[in-house]
Amino acid sequence: MDAIVQFLRNALCTVKNFNVLGDSFLYDPNVTARYYNFPPPLDQTTPLEILISFTQLYALITVSISGYKLFANSGVKKLQLISRLVSVQVERNDDDDVKKDKNEVVARRIVTESLLEESDVAIRSFFVGVNVFAIGISFFWLVANSYHITSTNWIGGVAGLINALTVAEIALLVLLYYMIKDARKAMRKASEMKKFASKISKSKGYSDVDSLTVEEFGWLSEGDDNSTSPFFWASGDIASNTATDGKMLTKAEDAVASKLAALAKNVDSNVAEAILAKSEVSRFEGLREYVYLVINLFAFYGYASCILVYYFQDENNQPNFIDWLGNAVG
Repeated sequence: MDAIVQFLRNALCTVKNFNVLGDSFLYDPNVTARYYNFPPPLDQTTPLEILISFTQLYALITVSISGYKLFANSGVKKLQLISRLVSVQVERNDDDDVKKDKNEVVARRIVTESLLEESDVAIRSFFVGVNVFAIGISFFWLVANSYHITSTNWIGGVAGLINALTVAEIALLVLLYYMIKDARKAMRKASEMKKFASKISKSKGYSDVDSLTVEEFGWLSEGDDNSTSPFFWASGDIASNTATDGKMLTKAEDAVASKLAALAKNVDSNVAEAILAKSEVSRFEGLREYVYLVINLFAFYGYASCILVYYFQDENNQPNFIDWLGNAVG
């Protein structure tokens, strides 16, 4: 739904920029006045601008909520959970004097590494969420601009609009950086999955668990009858509490150790093929991210140009493609 509304919003803005159907009711503020009498200068609002404002209002609400959930739930609350689990894990390592077998030792290492990796994911979610929230809030000034409110000094005027767009562009620049990282990660993952699939296809069982990474364990575990990941902290479950943290970690380690023992005896021949197929999916996702990156770079350039033009001494000297480039490419 979000993608549809975003496409509709950019399409309507492009229609306005190109003055498509310029002689129709879409550009007549008198049509708006038949249904509601806005005070000046809001009375210049056209039906097309009202349609655009609805899509901008949708973005204001949904993007802001999405950003808040990302930095609050997937960021702050997840970090609190991981911090608590890591503390419990350290205490368990200090108090546990029982001699463990190889699989149990490796299982504890994998669980610990998974916790540390998820803490990095949570930090990223917090940072990305803050930037997404900033982009969502900036739509407040875009909605106001559609109703010509920025022609007044109520919320900072045109300068307020430009400042809001500047904040959104800075936040978008951060997201573009992470888009590059995601694309590179997906391509690297595809290459590593192919190598790993080739490696396990040459043996009946997988006994080289000492060097097994969290990511590789996940690949080997996919497709099990019990597909539930033992890493509950990575699945979005943040409902655990201090009283049960130790038990949940023990349960996770037992599940990993049990899986490692099973893998040492036999690796399903279909697993290698499944990993190989998923590597192609990962490669496609990486290429898709690069395509999105190029498109968003054009959109970023178009919107940034509109901001820079505001500071020109003579706005009439701006290139004629500036007004529509951001919306058309976006």
